[in-house]
Formats: sequence, structure tokens, C-alpha cells
Amino acid sequence: MKNFEDILWASAARAAEEAGMSFTVPCSRNVRDLIRAGVAVMRRADRVGEADREQAEAHLSRLVGEMIRVTRALGESPAVIRETALVHAKRLCPLWPFG
Repeated sequence: MKNFEDILWASAARAAEEAGMSFTVPCSRNVRDLIRAGVAVMRRADRVGEADREQAEAHLSRLVGEMIRVTRALGESPAVIRETALVHAKRLCPLWPFG
């Protein structure tokens, strides 16, 4: 499942890049930690099938989309996603397996 963590991180980074943004180093660590914890939840629940992976990817996409929206709404530097955006996005939770 380590590979799945990498896939999810690449997906999050790509979504930010497509919006013309990138994560700050501290925020990227927090997002990676969130992904790692989510994958651990998947393992513990023995929900590691293709449908489970698709659901996890969809929910991560919602979280990253919300982080992008919040960053823009807060008037932060338009190219940088900070931890504040992650805190706001986590209000969408619980989005399995991330919260």
C-alpha cells in the first residue's frame, strides 16, 4: 500500500499544479501524513480493493479541491497552499478514510 500512498500524493500534487499552485513544505508534510493515516485505516478495515481505492482517491480530490478554494477565498498567495487551507478542508470530514 506504500505505492498507493505515493499515487495519492502524486494525485494531490497534480491537482494543486493544475490550479497553478503548490503546497508549502509544512503543508505537504501534513497532507502526506493525512494520506498515510488514511491508507492505514484502509488496511485495518481490510478495504483495499479497487472500489475502495477509487473512493479514497475521490475523497482526497474533494479535500484538495477545498484546499484550493479556501486558499483563493482567504486571499493567500495565489500560488501557495498553506496548512490553514488543510485545516479548513478537513471540516468536510468525515471523508473516508481521511477523517
